[in-house]
Amino acid sequence: MKKLAMLLALMSLTAGAGRCAWAELNPDLRGVDATSQAARAAEQAGDLARLNKEYGKAAVDYERALRFDPYNSTLFNKLGIVELKIEDTRGARKSFNLALKYDAQNELALNNLGALELIQRRYKQATHYLKQALALDESDASAHLNLAEAWMGMGQVDRAMTEYSRALELDSDILTSANDGVLAQIRTPEQEARIDFLIAKAYAQRGNLDGALDYLGRAKGKRYPNLADVYTDREFASLWKDPRLAVIVKR
Repeated sequence: MKKLAMLLALMSLTAGAGRCAWAELNPDLRGVDATSQAARAAEQAGDLARLNKEYGKAAVDYERALRFDPYNSTLFNKLGIVELKIEDTRGARKSFNLALKYDAQNELALNNLGALELIQRRYKQATHYLKQALALDESDASAHLNLAEAWMGMGQVDRAMTEYSRALELDSDILTSANDGVLAQIRTPEQEARIDFLIAKAYAQRGNLDGALDYLGRAKGKRYPNLADVYTDREFASLWKDPRLAVIVKR
């Protein structure tokens, strides 16, 4: 009887150990759900902090979310954005690269790496990332705008103007809309002046002379350096005999 009892006890212990080992290798669905919910809650807290411009807190929240979900490309991109906001360029670069490591098709991270290169005046490398982003999503106005800045930085004005025009075609409010999302968009005073000149050109082509003159005045106020081009660009031909043009730009 004692031998039987010992055998039954040993079998019970063995079965229990087997259940424990199985549980470690195969966590039950409730555990998975709890981890997912924790990651989501931390991410939502980060999103709220980012919208409230509390970028340091957002970074902490996204890092906490990544502890629960360490291979999430979207989370790494969000972390990179807030790191960029607090001027932690090294951290931002690492986060964007990790976003691409876990999802090579993450066009947002590609755009953001391009924007980071622009900030550091590495224009050729910026075009490398931005072209990849646009290959994945050609309708991304922000990527076109960033690529325009890269071409301008390299002195390729015609290419830059083409990208500016495409950005405006896709989103006419691109320079006035809020920039608090997960896509980095470089904005400079020089860029705004160039955009005003392009809008003036578009108005002139459509016969809206009042609109063209208005935006030429804006470009002048922002010190657009090539304002005299209105007298050589055929798109402005309808304005050449308008005396109001000479008030804005002397021949």
